[in-house]
Amino acid sequence: MDNQDWLASMVGALSKLARDVDSGAERVRSAYQWGAGAVQERFVEALLAHGALPGRLRIWTNVLVPKDGAVVGEAELDVLMLHERGVFVFESKNYSGWIFGSEGQRQWTQVLNRATKTRFYNPIMQNAAHVRALSRKLVVPEESFVSYVVFSDRCELKEVPMRGEGWRVCRDDDLLRLVRADLAEREVAFNGLQFSTIEQRIDSLAAASTSEARESHARDVREASSGSVCPWCGGQLVERDGKYGRFLGCSGFPRCRYTRNG
Repeated sequence: MDNQDWLASMVGALSKLARDVDSGAERVRSAYQWGAGAVQERFVEALLAHGALPGRLRIWTNVLVPKDGAVVGEAELDVLMLHERGVFVFESKNYSGWIFGSEGQRQWTQVLNRATKTRFYNPIMQNAAHVRALSRKLVVPEESFVSYVVFSDRCELKEVPMRGEGWRVCRDDDLLRLVRADLAEREVAFNGLQFSTIEQRIDSLAAASTSEARESHARDVREASSGSVCPWCGGQLVERDGKYGRFLGCSGFPRCRYTRNG
């Protein structure tokens, strides 16, 4: 199934799910114009919203969170779930092919065939930065957060760690099972007043995350990713040799650990 067929199939399935629960059909259809990444985010949102998860919860998508001192001034969270048992931050990855990577590896690899390999920034590290920024903004300790990296079921996770302290990696077809298991293992973290206070803070962030603000953020990311200035701290990017080839890293390492493909 090619990308366009997958998009059409996913939008159809999500629209049916939204109609069945009388919620969000138009938002699902509008995601199509943004491409596969946006549809994958909506799919993760729909799974969580309609997965009959126990306990008090609220879900947001595409929330911009200010990052202190970064050149690109915000982190964009794909899907965010506030639950009475913790704050769950979901980074969705709509990749096909085989996926290889480790927790400490800066770059992971997507293999489509023998001749086509691409590298992308370690999503565990990426989402950890999102958690840090959100923790500071909400004034909630990082111990109350769980980071999820959710890949499309179009890919196969070949040599990828699935779980660590405070983070999970999975495909979307296994997401609900893992979230339910996490909730069963965790104690209630927020009483009613605490939940409402955090909810109001997230609502403020979401209200500021307009389509114009997200488009501006996307432009900043594109410009930063093609320049020689570190988008995290403003330092200079320098070329380095690593175990998996050459890459660009921040001159402020180890204080700043930003990297990208050279």
